[in-house]
Amino acid sequence: MEIITNQKQFLTALRTVERVVSKNVSLPILNTVLLKTDKNRIRLSATNLEIGINYWVGAKINKEGEVAVPAKVFSDFIGNIVDEKLKINSDKNILLISSEHYETKILGMDPKDFPIIPNVKKDNKIKLAPNDLKLALLSVVDSMALSETRPELSGVFMNVGKNKVDFAATDSFRLAEKVVGIASDFNRSFIIPRNTVLEMIRITEGVEGEMTIAVSENQLFVGSDNFELISRLVDGRYPDYKRVIPEKFIASARVDKRELEKNTRMAGIFASSISDVKLSINKSGMEILAKNSDRGEVNATLACDLKNQPFEVSVNYHYLLDGLKIMPTDSVILEFTGDGSPLVLRGENIKDQVYVIMPLRS
Repeated sequence: MEIITNQKQFLTALRTVERVVSKNVSLPILNTVLLKTDKNRIRLSATNLEIGINYWVGAKINKEGEVAVPAKVFSDFIGNIVDEKLKINSDKNILLISSEHYETKILGMDPKDFPIIPNVKKDNKIKLAPNDLKLALLSVVDSMALSETRPELSGVFMNVGKNKVDFAATDSFRLAEKVVGIASDFNRSFIIPRNTVLEMIRITEGVEGEMTIAVSENQLFVGSDNFELISRLVDGRYPDYKRVIPEKFIASARVDKRELEKNTRMAGIFASSISDVKLSINKSGMEILAKNSDRGEVNATLACDLKNQPFEVSVNYHYLLDGLKIMPTDSVILEFTGDGSPLVLRGENIKDQVYVIMPLRS
């Protein structure tokens, strides 16, 4: 292999693919990035056997070839080069890199040992703007379950339907849903694993044009003109979360998001071991109360507009803060659906997003 390429573009690709590189002692090949010439481009590939990424960079190809290179050493060296152009050669399994001021040799591995990253049929696909995909995933990612006890809850549920796609996540204690309008002529639902979701959020940065999402029986494809991510899907049935979202409410309160966030954070200092704060809402405004036998107690007040009857509800303040963080409006609406029933959080005049918190016992 003998190529010439741009350092900045090459480093962007390398930093993108190296994030999925596995630190695997028993399979050292998983610690590498595969370089392979592909027509007038160089392809960088990495996989941890659950996620695979291919990234293409424009290059002048003088000689075809491929080599697997240890990711960390490779990335650390390329990241410290300040020259514009890179010359990259491979001699058997040795990579030679040179630029105006630098020259190095890196011991690589046999590319034949690198795992095959599968192709995904793209018969059923949708297209999304990178920012729409990123915002949708950020709207639900905090609600994924951290435990793998129920694997289906440790990912993000996507339901593709006519002209829309629902993104949802729940850990049984809170639930987030975001709906995005799309052009779609097929119906399919699937669960994206946690680590894949986090990579999808990262790779949307700096992407121009639309991104394609396609699914086969048990694999996901996400890609644009110069990269593609392939991941397994979670095998399982997602719960019917729509039944958890209340259709009616007894009372509601409109409140300034920043004020509610600030006062909730303050009350959280005095929350008990279960992170509980009480929201007490009446015609005079909202009180946020918290009490800790070791630290003391707090009572914070703020203005709000109450509709219908006064109400009280205790919630986990971390969950409340996570919900406020994803609301895109200056004011939010709290909907009370009854004692022991979920508290619903919405952005003012927002119809495509909802956040539900299960209450705590007072």
